[in-house]
Amino acid sequence: MIKPIFLALFTLIVSITSLLADARSSTYVLCYKQSKVAWSEEYYNPRSVQSAYYRCVNEGGAPQLVIY
Repeated sequence: MIKPIFLALFTLIVSITSLLADARSSTYVLCYKQSKVAWSEEYYNPRSVQSAYYRCVNEGGAPQLVIY
């Protein structure tokens, strides 16, 4: 039940991100575990953002996207 919700939420976020992104924008993926940042990475490609998002979920974390 939770994975389909994450998938729907992520699809919505990525679609909005794609609309707002331009050549100079970047997206940071922050992966939280136990209320602490386990890792963070910067991406310019929406597919890379999606990959990092799923990696965080698969590792048991809670991903957060920050768009600049």
